Amino acid sequence: MKQTRQHSDPLTDATFDAPSLAETLGRNVKALRKDERITKTRFAAMVGIGRPLLNKIENGTANVRLSLVEELASALDTTPHFLLFGTQGISNAPEFPPTSPNWPLEPYV
Repeated sequence: MKQTRQHSDPLTDATFDAPSLAETLGRNVKALRKDERITKTRFAAMVGIGRPLLNKIENGTANVRLSLVEELASALDTTPHFLLFGTQGISNAPEFPPTSPNWPLEPYV
């Protein structure tokens, strides 16, 4: 009998309860929609989806296409990154290309 090898996955074996992307998306869509005082019916029409799907998105139970995430972001005047991760972008990203003070511009001889 052939034995199967079990692999450990640190992402799925985590002991903390991080919100899923769907939950974060739903929380952010709902918060931004409410901040703009847009009803669910109106917002669903703006994005071109039905109320039942919007309910699932806001409840964090919908599995949506990336193109729909882009439509949601556009309608809420934000970025897909913000909807999915809760931030506008990477604020602590290193500068590229990195600058180094006092480095000679000429190659070493």
